[in-house]
Amino acid sequence: MNFDKKFSNYEENAKVQKEVALKLVKFLHEKGVKKDKNVLEIGCGTGMFTREFVKEFTPKSLILNDMYDIQNYLKGIDYDKFLLGNIEELSIPKSDLVVSSSVFQWLNNFTKMMEEISKSTTELGFSIYLEGNLEEIRDHFGVSLKYLTLDNVVEILTSLYSKVKWKKESIEINFPTPLEALRHLKNTGVTGFERSSVGKIRSYNKTTLTYSVGYFYCSSL
Repeated sequence: MNFDKKFSNYEENAKVQKEVALKLVKFLHEKGVKKDKNVLEIGCGTGMFTREFVKEFTPKSLILNDMYDIQNYLKGIDYDKFLLGNIEELSIPKSDLVVSSSVFQWLNNFTKMMEEISKSTTELGFSIYLEGNLEEIRDHFGVSLKYLTLDNVVEILTSLYSKVKWKKESIEINFPTPLEALRHLKNTGVTGFERSSVGKIRSYNKTTLTYSVGYFYCSSL
C-alpha cells in the first residue's frame, strides 16, 4: 500500500473504487439506512465515497478518518472532525453508523477491528475486496494481499450483529496494453509487483484486471 504519494491523481485512476463507492451508497439505501445519523467514515481518502454518501444520507454529524492528513482534498465536504491515524491504533468514537469503502482489505486484524466497531455503533456498512481479487497479478507475480472469503466475512459479522446483509460481484476493467494495467495499479496505490524482475514485469501479458468485491450492511437494531 502506497497511497500517500498517489492522492493528487488517485481519483482519475481509481475507476473501480469510484464504481464501488457509488454501488455501496446504493446498497446502503436499498438496505434501509436512514438519513440524519451520527456517522464515522473509516479511511475516507480523497472523499470519493464521502461526497456520494453525504448527498444521499445528509448525516447529522460526520467524523472522517484516514491514515494520512488529506484534509486539503476534502474541501467542499461538510464534516465535523478529522481523525488522523491508523484506525486499528485509535479509540473508535461512538456513532450511529460506521461506513467504509474499499479499505477493510488493508486491515491487519479484520476480526478484532469488527469487534471494536461493534462496541461503538449499532450499524455498519462497508465494501471490501475478497478472495480472487486481482487474480491476474497474483498468478503472474505471486504477490497478493491475504483476502478474506465471503464466508469468512459473513461468519465474523454474524457473530457480532443480529442482521447481516451482503452482495458479492466481480468487476472487470480492460486496458489497451498490459503496461497500462500495471500503471493503473501503481497509480491507485497497489504495490508489490514492482519489486519483481524487469523480465517478470515485461512478460506480464494480461490486459484485464478482475476485482472481487463484497458489500455488507450490519445492524443490531
